[in-house]
Amino acid sequence: ILLGTYSGDVLLAELEGGEVLHSWAPAGSADAGEAPMHEVTALDFDGEHIGSGDAGGAVRLRTRQRLAMHAHHDGVVTGVHWRGGARAYTCAADRQLIEWDVEAGKAVHVLSAARPIICMSVCDNYAALGLDNGKLVLCSLSPLRELFSFDAHDSAASAVKLVTVSMLVTSSAAGEVALWRLDEEETSSRRCTRFKGHSAPVVCLDADAEKIVSGSRDGTVRVWDIQKEAMRFMLQGFTAYIGSVQCSPSWLLADGTNNAVVMMDFSSAGGGEDDGTPSATS
Repeated sequence: ILLGTYSGDVLLAELEGGEVLHSWAPAGSADAGEAPMHEVTALDFDGEHIGSGDAGGAVRLRTRQRLAMHAHHDGVVTGVHWRGGARAYTCAADRQLIEWDVEAGKAVHVLSAARPIICMSVCDNYAALGLDNGKLVLCSLSPLRELFSFDAHDSAASAVKLVTVSMLVTSSAAGEVALWRLDEEETSSRRCTRFKGHSAPVVCLDADAEKIVSGSRDGTVRVWDIQKEAMRFMLQGFTAYIGSVQCSPSWLLADGTNNAVVMMDFSSAGGGEDDGTPSATS
């Protein structure tokens, strides 16, 4: 698991035992009179290649052995995507989605959005961008170009998850979660399903074909049933600093618990996802 800290450190930890395997501190030191450290605001990890961005606009791409690229945006970095190839993609509050030449460390293509980009999710050759006015922008990455956009929420699009090229999940600063079936006609009632229940901005999402997981500043993580269009269950005890959720068919991972990352296991007998009740916590 890859972790980003408020001090700018990036940590690689073993999920099962919690041991920190490697840590990378940002270059420079505030004590030495250099620029202050900035909070990590975006992460990407495929098991080998590591991408990170921070509140100062810095982008770093690395493997465990070396730093592959260090570049900058003119605003808070809100999305990073790199799979070890010659190209990487990042976005920021400076309204830019940039395609980078990793070896040269230079921008080769730039797509400018109408408003600051709050979040990004990538699936195959496509990216979904959430803007601060509630609009969603769908792009192709190669070539880098905008395909279409639409109004998703009345407030800022605070998180986005492109599950497949035809299934998109978004959330808003008003606490709303929405499922978009992009292969449906815009006039179809199946085009969008909205889930309401959070009382504060939803800042992180994950989803698969059956469920949506949302984490909110209200200190809760909620799991929504796509087919039933209703909440399966809610987990409490988180703080307003929750920033990430990830799920699989049998477990859910979340932060926002006073410097801890919690993994919840639903695979034990006597409960689990079949009846919508979490059966074990670790």
